[in-house]
Formats: sequence, C-alpha cells, structure tokens
Amino acid sequence: MNLRLTGVCLGLTLGPAILVGQSSKVDLKAEEAAIRALIDKGGTPRTEDSIGWTGAIKRPTVGSQSGDPFPEAKLDKRKNQKSTTKVERLEVAASGDMAWEFSHGTLEYDLDESPARHVSFETARLAVWKKVNGQWKVAASFQRPLDQAFVPR
Repeated sequence: MNLRLTGVCLGLTLGPAILVGQSSKVDLKAEEAAIRALIDKGGTPRTEDSIGWTGAIKRPTVGSQSGDPFPEAKLDKRKNQKSTTKVERLEVAASGDMAWEFSHGTLEYDLDESPARHVSFETARLAVWKKVNGQWKVAASFQRPLDQAFVPR
C-alpha cells in the first residue's frame, strides 16, 4: 500500500513538470528565421531601454536618448540614407528568449553640402536580441565603420 501511495504521489508531483518540459520546447530555427526577417525588413525594433552605439556618435545611448555626434559625421547633412545588412552569424539561446547577431553591411548616403557628394562605406555590427511580449527586439547594438583606424583624442 505504501509503495502504491508513493507511486501515485510521485506521478501527481512529477507528471505536470514532465508535461511542462515537453510543451515548452522552442523551435530555434523558427526563432532565427523571425529575427532574420526583421533584419531583412530593415529598421529593426528596439526595446525601450536599448543601448546603441555607432561610429557617428561619441558615446553609447540608452533608450530614446539622442547621441552627441562627431562633427565629421555630418548627421544633419545626410540625405537618402540606406543600409544593407548581411548576417554572418546568428545564434538563438536554447530558452528562445535571447539571441546575438554579428553582421557586415554597407551604409550609404548623399551629403547635402557644396559640392554634394555620395558616401558609402562598410560596417560591422554586433547586436543582442531579446524577446519582449512575444516580439523580437534589439536590446543592444554596437556598429562601426570597417577599415578606419582608431585615433585617440
């Protein structure tokens, strides 16, 4: 009788835990595809407290802060800006709620100055993705131009 009672108690205790483990399996390929689709679409969504840093601004920004741009970046004179991204590596955590991405890309724009000119350069990006309320968003992104030497000031 004690053995039977112990078995029933174990079944009632472990049964739901086993079912939960089976039902929470994450389709990592589908999650990766969802992130890639957002990247391909452009203008990736960001978390409210996302951290961002590009080669055009002096320090990282948080959330909706606007960064202090380097004067030579001429952010206020850029027109027709577009970028392309080629994902080199994208890994989704086993839990399915975080991921990281490494990409190369190209940024190009026209400078509205005299004489007007077209600027184009290659970039690299490292981004952390977080799933918020079922939607993938960038939680942190660090991007900078390639082939430009660091010059201490």
